Amino acid sequence: MPSWFSRIFAVKPTVVVWQNGTTASNVSPATLPAVVRAVQLLASDIARLPVRVERADGSVIDGHPVAQLLSRDASRWQSGFDFRRFVTGCALTSGNGLALIRRANDGTVAELQPIPDGAATAQFTDEGVEYRIKDVKLAADQVVHIGAYPDLDFPAWFVSPLDACAPAMQLAADQDAAHSALVKTGSTGKISLSHPGAMSDQAVQAIRDAWQTMHAQPDGASRPLILREGMKAERISQETSTSNLESRRFSVQEIARAYMVPPEMLFQQGGGALASQAETARAYVDGGLSLWTSVWSAEIERKLLQPGEFLRFDTDVLLRGNLRDAGMALSKLVLGGVLAPNDARRRLGLPPIAGMDTPTVSMPGGAAAAVGPTDTNEDQEADDAP
Repeated sequence: MPSWFSRIFAVKPTVVVWQNGTTASNVSPATLPAVVRAVQLLASDIARLPVRVERADGSVIDGHPVAQLLSRDASRWQSGFDFRRFVTGCALTSGNGLALIRRANDGTVAELQPIPDGAATAQFTDEGVEYRIKDVKLAADQVVHIGAYPDLDFPAWFVSPLDACAPAMQLAADQDAAHSALVKTGSTGKISLSHPGAMSDQAVQAIRDAWQTMHAQPDGASRPLILREGMKAERISQETSTSNLESRRFSVQEIARAYMVPPEMLFQQGGGALASQAETARAYVDGGLSLWTSVWSAEIERKLLQPGEFLRFDTDVLLRGNLRDAGMALSKLVLGGVLAPNDARRRLGLPPIAGMDTPTVSMPGGAAAAVGPTDTNEDQEADDAP
């Protein structure tokens, strides 16, 4: 009997496993350096960010078992860092990162074991989403599912940036293949050889073979081209290092747009307009990284945490900047009474000091600024009174 999903939407409920396509040049977009850099950057940062479980009032639950699984040992054979990096990498590459939830006898989470990429499928049933690994059926509360771009044809599945932006990714792969072929021919580009007289097919083929043997390789770039009988050589395509760099810059920008990562972090000459390292880090955290922290938090809170518990990723470690700039900014906040000294020390990753948890105003003029507006108005009225 068909499920409610197929009856309502008249579509096939079983998901189609997406495969990363390759271009006609046999270059996979997944192997492009900018794609590898983007995947490793996002996956590694999600893996190394400190996590904590908080209550609704913002207080931290120390030693929460879920936080321990994500930070220390996710399973008997994999650390929390490797687990988060693997699952996020699968989601970035194929669209879906899955992990099996193993529980103890009392119902608490004991292990999180990643499922190999492409080993599982999903389908809608009357009880909800059901995952399948060969002949094994798993309910939704038995699987952690981290996804990239939603699949509009199947709400329980996702597609990767490689598939969602397939035309741009294939163009980048074709450009990379063209650059490789150009380097293999000594960067000579396409050459037209013309002869003033008629030539037989055998002569034309002999010239092609001679060009292929003598010049269509890196060593042939330094060999002189000797033409006889009034032959002429003309360059058809102007392939230069400048055009190659421009093409690569365009490809990196398209890849950065797909993964929502600043191009400066993928290619030094990505063509971005951000002014400083701090601005680049802020754009990276607010853009691509915040999406993945939200995806992880929503999935963990839904399937592993109790009501009123929330998973938080600490992204401040990526926004501290250098010690000089951070120290100057924090010192002004401490002197102005905005932060306590221990607040500033925590932001710098330093241990707190006893007796330094209360903000105090030490900046010249700070005491006057700390006076309330009501008191200031009363003093002014007293001065103006006859």
